[in-house]
Amino acid sequence: MKRSFKHSIVILLFLLLVGGVLIAGCTTTNQPVNQTAGQQVTTEKPVAVEKQKLLLATTTSLYDTGLLNYLEPKFEEKYNVDLQITSQGTGKAIELAKKGDADVLLVHSPSQEQTFLEDGYGLNRRTFAYNYFMIVGPANDPAGIKGKTPEEAFKAILTQGKAGKAGVMFVSRGDASGTHTSEQAVWKAAGYTYAADVQRSGNWYIEAGKGMGETLQMASEKGAYTYTDEGTFLAYAGKLNLVPIITQGSILMNQYSVMTVYPANPQPDKITMSNNFINWLISQETLTDIGNYGKDKYGKGLFTPMSAGVPKGVTADFTTPATATRPLKVYHAGSLQSSYGKLEKMFEKTHPDVDVQLFSGGSGAIIDKITKSNQNADVLASADYSLIPKYMYPNNATFFVNFAKNAMVLCYSDKSKYASEINENNWYIVLSRDNVKYAISDPKSDPAGYRSLMTIGLAEKAYNFPFIFDKIVAPYSKITKIVANGVWTIDATNPSPDTTKLTITATGPDIAPLLKDGKVDYAFEYSSVAIQSGLKYVKLPSAIDLSDPAKMPVYQTMQVKRPSGSATVTETGMPIVYAVTVPASAKTPDMGYEFIKLLAGSDGQAVLNADGQTPVVPAEAYGSVPDAIKPVVTVKG
Repeated sequence: MKRSFKHSIVILLFLLLVGGVLIAGCTTTNQPVNQTAGQQVTTEKPVAVEKQKLLLATTTSLYDTGLLNYLEPKFEEKYNVDLQITSQGTGKAIELAKKGDADVLLVHSPSQEQTFLEDGYGLNRRTFAYNYFMIVGPANDPAGIKGKTPEEAFKAILTQGKAGKAGVMFVSRGDASGTHTSEQAVWKAAGYTYAADVQRSGNWYIEAGKGMGETLQMASEKGAYTYTDEGTFLAYAGKLNLVPIITQGSILMNQYSVMTVYPANPQPDKITMSNNFINWLISQETLTDIGNYGKDKYGKGLFTPMSAGVPKGVTADFTTPATATRPLKVYHAGSLQSSYGKLEKMFEKTHPDVDVQLFSGGSGAIIDKITKSNQNADVLASADYSLIPKYMYPNNATFFVNFAKNAMVLCYSDKSKYASEINENNWYIVLSRDNVKYAISDPKSDPAGYRSLMTIGLAEKAYNFPFIFDKIVAPYSKITKIVANGVWTIDATNPSPDTTKLTITATGPDIAPLLKDGKVDYAFEYSSVAIQSGLKYVKLPSAIDLSDPAKMPVYQTMQVKRPSGSATVTETGMPIVYAVTVPASAKTPDMGYEFIKLLAGSDGQAVLNADGQTPVVPAEAYGSVPDAIKPVVTVKG
């Protein structure tokens, strides 16, 4: 028994020993052997790195076409990222981004995108591709819109739809998407107010409240017209009983843009990866992929990359690398658009972490955004220096810097009637002729607009011709005047131009296209805008062009009443001087001061000179002038 027990113990120990060797052998299968040294080298097993998630909010047209499914794995592979895509209408995608539930926004509604940026939610907007919207419908075209412009087509559909003509129906996205926004723009261009004249105007007009693919299917089932982007239509065409009917018209341009979302609490790693996505998207390789997508299946690409050529009239940045991690928001007068665009590039070159975002408008309107609508801005530049202390002190600004001068002129083109005979002595006679049309910008919000009216008033005195205002303004608008003790008070609170003789545009730069297209013959404008736009112009005497500080007492005999919010304010004639400030609402005031230093320095002066403005050298600062800008200005008080 003892021998048997000992034998059993020996066997057991032997088995344990063998098992241990086998186990040891198993545990070393992941440890490579150094064949040269003949020694075993132990290494740790690699730990899997969790992929960073990047949330992309986009429009349905990019998703429904399959483009993003095609691009997604390419980006994920390059950056080891988990790209999570949410597809909705542009309006809903923007709301998602505003809530901080997206890192990248990729949509196609320029007006909504600008508002998104202006509200402080985005960075590094780049426009990378385009296609066109189109009106599609049943092949028998019951409303007979073939061959019409988009605006004429909409008029025909509405007129016949409301009249109950058989088969005339229209299915709209109805979802605040980019497509729906563009559709509304066509209704407006056709002369309709969307909410009052179109929406809920009868059974002919149906709001789907769905994405583009589902809207197309609904229109197909009902034999109705609809408004769609070209890419989604081509992707669904084989399933539809619809054909393209209206495909031409500048209003049908459909641009796609991408931007980094800038949340309330920005995370550097998210912004960096979002910028990586933008730079990858606008790379030549990816733009080529976008241009080729769909050719094999549909015979043509569903999207045209901007690298293939930017369409006429479209402004698109698709080459500047997305490096900025914070915005610099700049409000500026419309007449500064060219100069500030150049300053933007100069500033970003020396501050690559900053995205200079420009928002233009009438000086009164942009000041109201800060003082009445609680918008913030890091820089504000007004075409009328007096508006800053008058409406922004003391709560919204504490200083201003005068940096440029200008003059009023009368612009025209080779298409203008009597262009060969007009001069500084007879211009008011030419404007009074029945077949002559002219324009000014909006006197309610734009200094160039109320200065145009002042110029007309001053002309009566300078030329000793007392009927200029009564011949070219009063009969064609609700603009009136009262003269007392040699002082004119012009009431422009409700201009209401007839648009036949007198046209009023939102801002000065809107006038140039009207002149070039022959829609108006003449326009009052700043000399700098005329020079930048390549327009001919009549140089007016200094007694009326608001350019000469020595003639301030004469200029001050002109006053214009205009609305400001719910109130009415009065502007007095002054020499044309531009001013800039950093509002109290600035989120990055230090960068605002840096921008003013660029503007007031030699580089800024050179830009202004090139654009036809006379820089104030040195720039003159008033109020509580920050120490940061004192080296480049003269403190006047």
